[in-house]
Amino acid sequence: MTDERKRTEPADSFREGVRAVTGILGALRETIEATFEDMADKGDISQDKAKEAAKDTMNRAQDAMDKVRDRLDFATRREMDELRAEVAELRRRLDDHQGGGGAHAGGADAGGADAGGAGSPGTDLPPL
Repeated sequence: MTDERKRTEPADSFREGVRAVTGILGALRETIEATFEDMADKGDISQDKAKEAAKDTMNRAQDAMDKVRDRLDFATRREMDELRAEVAELRRRLDDHQGGGGAHAGGADAGGADAGGAGSPGTDLPPL
């Protein structure tokens, strides 16, 4: 149980950090919008320029966050879901191959590729 908690603590801390940054960005957005609205109301800047400046500032903040994510080598949820699906499909194909091919013996697999039989190149997989 102690080992399990040690493994999840860094992930939990990272998630909390991401949540904090997301909250900070939300507050930053609101502050920027309010600042530019105040400037527009006072006549220091036109309404259109205020909206454009707020949008540009938020785009810059988003770009900065994207750079941080890239530096952290952070995968998106969509990327992780795609990888999970790919691993599940590879496991299924491996199980089919090891079990004598099952329903796919000598035929095409779900991806349309030949499941192969004896003598097919690239289908001789070592046992796990």
